[in-house]
Amino acid sequence: MSRIALAVLGLALAVAAQAPATAATVHGAREETGGRAGTGAREGTGGREGTGGREGTGGRAENSAAPAAAKPSPKPSAKKPPPGKRPVAPALTAVPAEPRPTSNCPSVPAASRVTTEPWAQQALDFSSAWPLTQGQGVTVAVVDSGVDYSPQLTGRVTAVDVTHTGFQDCVGHGTAVAGIIAATNMQARGVPFEGVAPRAKILSVKVNNQPTGSPSALAQGIIDAATLHAQVINVSVQARNTLQLSQAVRFALSTGAVIVAAGGNDGPGTGTGPFYPASYPYPGVLSVGAVESDGSLAPFSDLSSHVGVTAPGVGITSAWPGGFANGSLNGTSFATAFVSGVAALVRSRFPGLTGAAVVNRIEATANGGTGPGTGDGLVNPLEAVTAILPSGAAPSPSPSARPQPVSVSRAPPPDQAVSRAALAVTAGALGAAALVALGAVVISQGRRRRWRAERARIPADDGPVADDPPPPSPVTDAQRAARWPS
Repeated sequence: MSRIALAVLGLALAVAAQAPATAATVHGAREETGGRAGTGAREGTGGREGTGGREGTGGRAENSAAPAAAKPSPKPSAKKPPPGKRPVAPALTAVPAEPRPTSNCPSVPAASRVTTEPWAQQALDFSSAWPLTQGQGVTVAVVDSGVDYSPQLTGRVTAVDVTHTGFQDCVGHGTAVAGIIAATNMQARGVPFEGVAPRAKILSVKVNNQPTGSPSALAQGIIDAATLHAQVINVSVQARNTLQLSQAVRFALSTGAVIVAAGGNDGPGTGTGPFYPASYPYPGVLSVGAVESDGSLAPFSDLSSHVGVTAPGVGITSAWPGGFANGSLNGTSFATAFVSGVAALVRSRFPGLTGAAVVNRIEATANGGTGPGTGDGLVNPLEAVTAILPSGAAPSPSPSARPQPVSVSRAPPPDQAVSRAALAVTAGALGAAALVALGAVVISQGRRRRWRAERARIPADDGPVADDPPPPSPVTDAQRAARWPS
């Protein structure tokens, strides 16, 4: 009996020794395959995106040195899925973002305040949709460089760190994207900047800590976002097509998520598209191009990638670590954030729509393309949440401007009974008019002949007149008998 007790005790000690190692493997985010310094390109000054990296921020983060990365934890033991199989993520938990700005990032210059309403807010007028929806109940994942503290995002940010470098945003890019999507309305406190969906929640999925990035980390970040049930996944990143990225996108779409992706920026460091995930032809992927304040396509907005709609992408204002980026942001990254905010409004207003139907609605209600690279045109937030669309309406991709359908009201078929009654009335009116005309002629002629209106004399009243024949003589009985013998 004592031998059995000793065996049970030894087994219990062995299980207890293995538990911490297992917990360390699945806690938080996972190390990306290939490391952070994989096949990536840098953010470009003036807003260029890199392969697996993100668009620039007016050059602010170009010379910022990233802090030393934490030593990665052991890789999960799960094998890679064979080609064509859907990737499966281990257990994952998002945690609340840090409540105050972190101090271990290099200095990222920021403006202390915004003094005027940004032009993009005026152009899109997304606050007109707020009486109907402000994005409540929707989580938007920002697969980017992290999201730092902003008073306009407080209490609505959770985070996952694929890079194992901490939740802070040492680049600024992810914070700006999150601000455009969901910064709360602080007009009463003198802050004219606000996000498109101010009641949406943000899930920060940090996939890099510097202006370069790894396509494998990007793919893992998309999987994490979908695993944590984000309804909208903002991917302000451009990369080349890889099997791992394609599988990650298809996995996210299978969960019902909408993927809003930057069409990409052309530049010396990035070349030209098509870029991905924007150019994947999967239902539920919405690609975004950038326009300037005059409505024209931004010169850096890629023409080779498929574009569904456009949004403001030049001279953009948003939140920034330590303050604001005041009109200094350029790139399809920031145009993408505006469209992700609109997608959050649509998902909140129409929670039963599929991801593909959300994309179709945003494209169908855009303002109309103006040429190559503009798709169905400038996104229209109010129309996207109010338009009544026919069942299954889905616009076709439009690389150039095309005529838009116009609704024309048709008259109802004529009522035959009403027509006959109208004809009778018309005929009667014409007859009466003819009689009136004839009477007028007769009266006129009578006046010319000096006819006078007086009572006509009847012989029975006045007695015989000169021209009347004499009355017949009385007939005697003898005469009557002679004429009509009995």
